[in-house]
Amino acid sequence: MILSVEHAMLKRKYLEQELAGLPHGSVTIVKTHAYSYEAVWLSDRRRYYATSKPEGQRLLGLVRRAEQIERELVEIDEELQRISEAVRSDSRIKRRNEPVIMRREFLVMIKQTEDSNPYPKPESAVEHNGILMRSKGEKIIAEVLDSLGYEYSYESRIWIGRFIYPDFSIYIPEIDKVIFVEFMGAVDKHDYSAGARRKFADFTSYGFIPGRDVFFVCETEESVADTDLFKLQLNAAILANTEVL
Repeated sequence: MILSVEHAMLKRKYLEQELAGLPHGSVTIVKTHAYSYEAVWLSDRRRYYATSKPEGQRLLGLVRRAEQIERELVEIDEELQRISEAVRSDSRIKRRNEPVIMRREFLVMIKQTEDSNPYPKPESAVEHNGILMRSKGEKIIAEVLDSLGYEYSYESRIWIGRFIYPDFSIYIPEIDKVIFVEFMGAVDKHDYSAGARRKFADFTSYGFIPGRDVFFVCETEESVADTDLFKLQLNAAILANTEVL
């Protein structure tokens, strides 16, 4: 379901962009006192183009494509509405235990929304490979992933009953699967820990298994992310997935 929602929304975005570049018009029959002919009416130009002429044929194709896109957009909106209603009403999602599997195609798709979290970056944000990350701890994680050669996306939007922005979505080729990492940078602070619990609940309520589909890297004000521990957590997640494949 996650993949279908993301795909639908990305497809909607591209269709809207294409539609914006197409002429606004309609196909009609123009009648005169002597004869009638098929023509394309362009509202912005306020004139008819006979479809028997080359320019009319070209415009006819564009108008037909615009009509097709409008139908597809309606279908996408209806599908998104059905999915949204299913998420709200189907309690079986809450007790799903089967593996949640998203492959590389999923990562490629969501990378188009990379770094799209609308929550403002703090002044302490640090840059890594052109991406502004919220903390040094996240940069450390990114550096480890780079050293291991894993493909990942930072704060890309995904849907799990609502939109969230996992810190890292990582494709693991050994298991042909995307897993998620959340960095908890101040778990010793009450307000921050409340948000961390919400993230944990978001994932687990949708069927993600901690330590297999998602894991959490914790840090406090007095400690920093441990790269060796992170590698151990990553290896443990890979092993956990191997056991269920």
